Amino acid sequence: MGNITLGFTNNLNTSLSIGDIAYFKAVSDGNIYQIGPITAINFTLTTSLLTCSIPDNFLRPELSDYIFFVKDSEINTSGLTGYFASVKMTLTGSEKKELYAVSTEVAQSS
Repeated sequence: MGNITLGFTNNLNTSLSIGDIAYFKAVSDGNIYQIGPITAINFTLTTSLLTCSIPDNFLRPELSDYIFFVKDSEINTSGLTGYFASVKMTLTGSEKKELYAVSTEVAQSS
């Protein structure tokens, strides 16, 4: 088991944390490969550095591959459990109306 350090010149997702699992989608074949758990996050003036544990026999990402992360599913659960929302929409008047958008926002409290 070794380490790999990945450098990024753009901003990283603010929810990224140590313990998340890093993956990459290879441009060469379109497959998704696991890198490993993130063990350190460091910021310099020009780059963001992620250090991940990676088994010696795992494929390493290349420069053009897409890197992403997944939260630990045992700690960060998702989905509704016991709560729901119900919405009723009605039109008033007889004029024709057009619905442009409907949206919602939910934040997990942990």
